[in-house]
Amino acid sequence: MQGRADVHVHTKYSGIGRLGFLRFPESVADPCDVARKAQSAGLNVVCITDHNTIFGALKAQEYAKANLEIEVVVGEEITTAEGELIGLYLTKEIPPHLSAAETIRRIREQGGIVVAPHPFSLHCPSLADKIDLLDIDAIEVINAGHIDGYANQKAQEHGSPGHWATVGGSDSHSLNTIAYAYTVFNGRTAEDLRREILAKRTDGTGSRMPLQKVIAWSVGVVLASDVLILRSIFGLIREVDMHDPVMRKISLMGTGKKMLALLGSVIYLTPPIPYLCGITGERFLKRLARIHEAENGS
Repeated sequence: MQGRADVHVHTKYSGIGRLGFLRFPESVADPCDVARKAQSAGLNVVCITDHNTIFGALKAQEYAKANLEIEVVVGEEITTAEGELIGLYLTKEIPPHLSAAETIRRIREQGGIVVAPHPFSLHCPSLADKIDLLDIDAIEVINAGHIDGYANQKAQEHGSPGHWATVGGSDSHSLNTIAYAYTVFNGRTAEDLRREILAKRTDGTGSRMPLQKVIAWSVGVVLASDVLILRSIFGLIREVDMHDPVMRKISLMGTGKKMLALLGSVIYLTPPIPYLCGITGERFLKRLARIHEAENGS
């Protein structure tokens, strides 16, 4: 019996992203909603891998144990000095900015699994050929969020059978993109997944996210942030809202910055700007890949 697991999923606890001078939440998805969506998408296991924190994963795991049939693995996408690594089956948070080797040592101390996410990404902090020198368990050979195609192709060429386990992850930052890429494994449980990764018997499969899904994510992030900004401006924040990491960030903004953020969102949300930005971004990433291939002969 084969199970399906998405080994790379984010929630609103992944923090604030940056693109030039722009600042935006990486995700506005609640961990409990992520667990529910993962189950409805037909997954048996979902690994919550927020940036440099396990808080959202612990919340999702607790909720799933009480309310769902799907199992949640506590993970963390960790920023190392050489690129990003994912630790799975964690019990303690691992701090960012350590060396990759030290990060791996700390994952192993907890009995965790080490995954190299999007190892050949041209726009995410990635390990590239350094993976050959590190003690990793699995390589992400398909990442649904890399719509340029280059990073996945390069990882698939590099992930020779028997060297590492090969896995797939959506790298989803929104509910509607969970399970676009996933890992197939023998069994149905989180422990089955662990066993099969260590035995190098998993397979990454799925597809890249359609561009319209990426655009929908960006629009959803902007709209959700606008609602929180307006609630903050009009004093409609409840004590419970301050547990929301995005709300906490917004509450620290001055009124002027909040108004500028709202103005910027109005401009961005005006059709056809979201579509033009999405198309331009996709073309830029594909051009970046072509330049990289020409310069490196790959």
